[in-house]
Amino acid sequence: VVTILTSASEHSLVKSFSGSDLTLQPFSTGKLFNVSEEPVSDLQSLSALLQRLENDPKHTVIRGSLTDDQSSPVPRNKEAFTAITRQWCMIDIDSLAWDSDVSDQQEMVSYAIQQLPVEFQAADCWYHFSSSMSIKSGINVHLWFWLERPCSDNELKTWLSGYPADDHLFNPIQNGCFA
Repeated sequence: VVTILTSASEHSLVKSFSGSDLTLQPFSTGKLFNVSEEPVSDLQSLSALLQRLENDPKHTVIRGSLTDDQSSPVPRNKEAFTAITRQWCMIDIDSLAWDSDVSDQQEMVSYAIQQLPVEFQAADCWYHFSSSMSIKSGINVHLWFWLERPCSDNELKTWLSGYPADDHLFNPIQNGCFA
């Protein structure tokens, strides 16, 4: 399953930029979140879910699961959520050096994947560029993979150590949002 948080206060959960200098706008995600879980069984069902969610800035995905003694709405903290192994992962790559054409999205995604462990290099993935793409230098992309088996956050941190992946996402409450 995928755990989805929805802002209980209807706040946007994504970064936004404005002005000619593309200044990051202040935002507050709010303090409480409604929690739902959606079943996924493969990369295609995960992709369909992500495509449905990506245009609504009030949603985000986390790797954790709501603890049994909690009910919505809840704060996003370690008391409300527990770590769980997942067969999917989102790898966040920020500011990966790129000197070629930024309009060639397929080439950028391919290059980013080639910087990961060999197990990811021939695997299919669903991707989207983060909101800081073309604002921060380099490639800023989120790569979603379906794994051969469920992996814990600690396994993913170890597996991706030394690669250009943000390991902060591999904890129960860190969001894998669409920004």
